[in-house]
Amino acid sequence: MGYFNTTIKIPIAASSQATAFADGDLLADWQAIQIPRGSASLKSLTALVRPKGDAGPTSNSFALDILFSKTNTVSLGTVNAKIAHRPNNDIIGLIEIDASNYGTGHLQSTAVAMIGSDTTAAAPPMVITGDVTTGDNVGYDTIYVGLIARAAFDFVSINTVNEASFSAGTQTLITMDDGSGGTTMDCREHFAAGDILHAADDAVLGTVESTAAHSITLTAANTGDIAENDVIYNLHPIRLVLGFQK
Repeated sequence: MGYFNTTIKIPIAASSQATAFADGDLLADWQAIQIPRGSASLKSLTALVRPKGDAGPTSNSFALDILFSKTNTVSLGTVNAKIAHRPNNDIIGLIEIDASNYGTGHLQSTAVAMIGSDTTAAAPPMVITGDVTTGDNVGYDTIYVGLIARAAFDFVSINTVNEASFSAGTQTLITMDDGSGGTTMDCREHFAAGDILHAADDAVLGTVESTAAHSITLTAANTGDIAENDVIYNLHPIRLVLGFQK
């Protein structure tokens, strides 16, 4: 037997992040994960959740449900709306993350929750078997995860662009406003190297190389047009790290 970790970045479009979620809203429809072929025991799960896009910032250390399925054929519904109630015979199981599973509120920029076999809520260990016909790589199977909010997740951003509009392919440096309504924004509290930037109209702007207090540097010239006062979001505000034993 051995252990392995799988990390998945959960995409939530900027247009869906622009309004706060409510209890029972869909955070993400089915997202694919590939695991080594055959059954594996899920031993732990870590959720890394970015904060609201405000000064401070405000942590999103809220409860959520994580569903597992062999297929993605039955949609869970529309993101940032109440889940669709449709039977699904391919669901494998459910993991619950409670507010109590997060660390203390001192780490505002990324709320970290971890659960394992001693967690009181629905939690690992859970034996998972994927669909052997769906793996893209030899020796791997595909499973799917969907996320449902159990509280008011809020990713609404006031991180706005502060320079003359420029077209796609023009520059790698984006100057950002230092605040709104008298507050002081700091890009380093919201963005990190490797993040994919999403504009409020869901245009992909590029991948973050580095951040300063009031600017963001991309790994390559912007892929979408950028306008003065554009509101910027991180396309993947939630990451899951799943620990398996096989």
